Amino acid sequence: MKKILFLLVLTLFFALAAFSVKTAFASNLYYNNYYLGLNGGLASTGLSGISSKSGGTYNLTFGKNFNINKMIIGGGVFLGYADNGSYSYSNASASLHSAYYGIFLKGGYDYHNIMPFVKLGYIDYAFVGTSNTGTYCFDIEGSTECSNASYVSNMSSEGGLLYGAGVEYMFNPNWGVTAQYFGGALSGSDKVNNFTVGVDFNF
Repeated sequence: MKKILFLLVLTLFFALAAFSVKTAFASNLYYNNYYLGLNGGLASTGLSGISSKSGGTYNLTFGKNFNINKMIIGGGVFLGYADNGSYSYSNASASLHSAYYGIFLKGGYDYHNIMPFVKLGYIDYAFVGTSNTGTYCFDIEGSTECSNASYVSNMSSEGGLLYGAGVEYMFNPNWGVTAQYFGGALSGSDKVNNFTVGVDFNF
């Protein structure tokens, strides 16, 4: 299911790009370029049957916007890292971390260089847990699969729907700042909510 969702978003992204190249107006200097964004903030992780935990997160985003009479459409990809909190199980504790990636479509409106937007796409998390005595086989359901392990050879991965909203302000045609929320509804009823601010370079 998650592969189908990923391929669907990818197909829509390229179809959108092909259409927008023909219709975007070159005279629009704002929100009409490729961009790189560096974002950081807070990740709140809610695992099924376990209370939510919070930690830091950051990601690097690459995307493309098209400004069509101030209506912004676009999309992009991103890669990030998150501290998903500390958990206890069977007299052992572990800190959960993750690397994540995703692809998204975005829609917004340019109002005097301020763009409120919404996004929708696919996100996938690769989780690993570490403890004071090394790295445990600690899966995201909160159980220890192989206690007393000194390392873990594979990570638990979950993917699902990406959704979010935010606002971006551009100081000039090249530089802007973004504040946003994006969440992931993962398989197994697990969720990760992210609140970030970042700097964008348009080129």
